[in-house]
Amino acid sequence: MKFVSAFFALAAFSIPAMARNLAEDQNDNTKIGNTMWHFSQTGLVIFQPDGGTILKSLDEKNICEEYTYNNDTYNRCDWYDVVSDGKQFVYAAVTRNSEKLDIFDINNGNFMGTVDTCKNPRDLEYHSNRNEVWVRCSKTTDTESHMDVINANGIYSNTVANVTVIEGDNNAYGYTVIDSTLGDVGYTTDRTQPFLMKVNLNTRNLEKKIELDALTSGGYEMAYSKVNKHIFIRSTVCCTCGFVGADKGEDCGRYGADNVTVKVGPNADTTKLQSGQCGHRCDGIPGVDILGAFEFDTVSEKVLKNWMMADGGSGDPFPSPTGEFIILFGRNGGNTIRILKAGEPGKISTLYSDIKLGFNQTGVEDDQVYNDFAFIEMGDKKMIVFASSTENKMSIVDVSGDVPTQSVVVFGKEGPSTAYRNRRQVEWVRDTNYVWVDGREASEVYVIDIMAGGGVNNI
Repeated sequence: MKFVSAFFALAAFSIPAMARNLAEDQNDNTKIGNTMWHFSQTGLVIFQPDGGTILKSLDEKNICEEYTYNNDTYNRCDWYDVVSDGKQFVYAAVTRNSEKLDIFDINNGNFMGTVDTCKNPRDLEYHSNRNEVWVRCSKTTDTESHMDVINANGIYSNTVANVTVIEGDNNAYGYTVIDSTLGDVGYTTDRTQPFLMKVNLNTRNLEKKIELDALTSGGYEMAYSKVNKHIFIRSTVCCTCGFVGADKGEDCGRYGADNVTVKVGPNADTTKLQSGQCGHRCDGIPGVDILGAFEFDTVSEKVLKNWMMADGGSGDPFPSPTGEFIILFGRNGGNTIRILKAGEPGKISTLYSDIKLGFNQTGVEDDQVYNDFAFIEMGDKKMIVFASSTENKMSIVDVSGDVPTQSVVVFGKEGPSTAYRNRRQVEWVRDTNYVWVDGREASEVYVIDIMAGGGVNNI
């Protein structure tokens, strides 16, 4: 799961039976087992799966970088992403504008130290065959890289990569797909570049840029399916603003306007530059955000299809753990989600279902209110858990059969939604009945027994 721009994050880790204890010099080496790790602005707390017992607590002064604002120095954790090798370590991109990753011992939760990396790390991927953590950063200079690779054999070992996504000292926001089923290549995006960029993991260089679509201005979120080795890539476009009749109206907002080439929508004209914006600031505009999610075959290196939402808008793609299912979240207030099912390699995936979750949409009708879910496999059951942003409810969608079924669970106290800025984090503690959902607006976390259909703990 991804924690981009989150001050709060959940991550469940199972400890392998033969895992090594790598912190003999620390005071507390107690094995903590299957756990839920709660990352917040004030540090890290590790719980038992049902939330009833705290096993480890580390505050921000010990694990987060100092930064200075208005001549004052702070320790604050801004968790962007967390991954584990499943054997020894947990790696966390922890602080805004830093050049370090925090490393924890997965066996006992001890803080092991930091490792240097590229500027502003935001996206982490672990390659199991190579035993490497690949880091995607958003800042660089002409002499540095937007990607880095950490050798997971040692906590202080990293090897410099040379992958420049865009030239100059500009922000380069994108995502990365690194997986053992892809062998010695990976892929990354940038929301201002109309390419899928292929990275050679051996030479640690950018191998090639693959054009996605002549109309797109970039690619952003990605979802990878191990089933067919396809990548689903969220398109971005350019749009107009700042004049009467513009796609976004006369007001360009706090970020202002640039001179851009607009290729889609009612103001499309490739022969001139217009006042406008590109990337995520054009997401969700009817008649403009029309390219959807590209389904890209990594073998033929071709786009097979542009997937749209049921209402004709574009959606952000997220994968189930194996990529059997790809979930698309649109800017419709969570009214519906679209679930795709991966098929044969080189063949277009199929539409599994459009599901109406039935949550209250008041005030968020045009918003993208989901950026997380929990996928659960227990026995012959396959379930997806979605938490409402406007109510203290979750929907459990059973996708075990050809036709999905739904059930609703209410959590927390009666009253207003406890979601923060219309977003929630959702995480399953593997091999248990427990799903955790955040209520950051109320500084709460809810532990739900999905089999019993009720709450276990409010933290």
